[in-house]
Amino acid sequence: MKFTMNREILLDALNHVSKGLSSKTPMPVLSGIKIEVSRENIILTTTNREISVQIVLDTSEQVTVYEEGDCLVPGKYFIEIIKKVEGKTVDFTLFEENTIKILSDRSNFTLIALEKTNFPDVSFESLGTPINIKSTLLRQIIKQTAFAAGTSEARVVLTGVCFELKDDKLEVVATDSYRLSKKVTQLPENHQPIQINIPSKALEELNKILENKDTDVELFIISNKALFKIQNIAFMTRLIEGNFPDTNSLFPNTHIVEIEFNKNDLLATIDRTQVFTGNDISSTIKMVLNRDKTVHVFSSSSEIGRVVDEIYPLKVQGIDQFQVAFSARYFLEALRAFESQVVSMKLTGELKPFTITGQNDDNLIQLILPVRTF
Repeated sequence: MKFTMNREILLDALNHVSKGLSSKTPMPVLSGIKIEVSRENIILTTTNREISVQIVLDTSEQVTVYEEGDCLVPGKYFIEIIKKVEGKTVDFTLFEENTIKILSDRSNFTLIALEKTNFPDVSFESLGTPINIKSTLLRQIIKQTAFAAGTSEARVVLTGVCFELKDDKLEVVATDSYRLSKKVTQLPENHQPIQINIPSKALEELNKILENKDTDVELFIISNKALFKIQNIAFMTRLIEGNFPDTNSLFPNTHIVEIEFNKNDLLATIDRTQVFTGNDISSTIKMVLNRDKTVHVFSSSSEIGRVVDEIYPLKVQGIDQFQVAFSARYFLEALRAFESQVVSMKLTGELKPFTITGQNDDNLIQLILPVRTF
């Protein structure tokens, strides 16, 4: 087995395929990258049982195959080698089934291949009709929702992001039971109704692969897995079993006050106010609407001190006095999901969930549960 490849092409492929590597596993084979070399292409595959990634590199002037074969290379060390070598090309040769020689410029590395016989047999075969989504739209969906998913294994179903498809409407929801993000998107064609729950961590890894790509993504639902195909990359993740809760009833039908802000001004105010409380989930700030239409934002630490900041809303509708307390981190993450420069808070009570919407983000809504303060 022998091939030569442009270093930049190989490094880009390794950065993508590394999303399926396992760093902590009792099975050494899951820390390896399977390399299959034929006259037509070179295939790189990784899997950690949760996420599997495969990249196909067709032979060309930049990818030259001299001898066919396959092997399982230690992923961590192979990637580090390709990152650090300085040559424009990399020569890869497998000797005697388990000795790998990597040459680039003046560098000469020897690696011992992993035992390939126990590497899982992963199929990336696409079955059925795909759901087509633009990569830029899918990146936006992940950015605006996945952060709100839960992290506790006590409620595994909430560690995922729910994708529900009805005709040409895709509704995506993530919640950890204290906050919620919902985005609704129109697709160019109708599809059969389906609901799947994709692990948020898998979507965050997929988002890294989608970065700087402007292409179509094909999504296939195969048994208990979701398969995304992006050009020459196949990304597959397991789905979370169990029923995702119906969240539609959580959104208030009415509100008693709506406050409109410049998003950047509000971000800066909240960021300053949390300087003494830190950025963890329990850091609480209080927002008070005054009769003169100003808004004061408070936070305090018994060990450090107290912060009071003032912000002028763009518009206030409803009652002229109100206060609410909430997690600063949840609020900041919700605000950053919006692309609009103007956002609105709709509040129904000091201890009732409130919503945030954006002037130009009609299809996105964030919901946050307030915190009781004494």
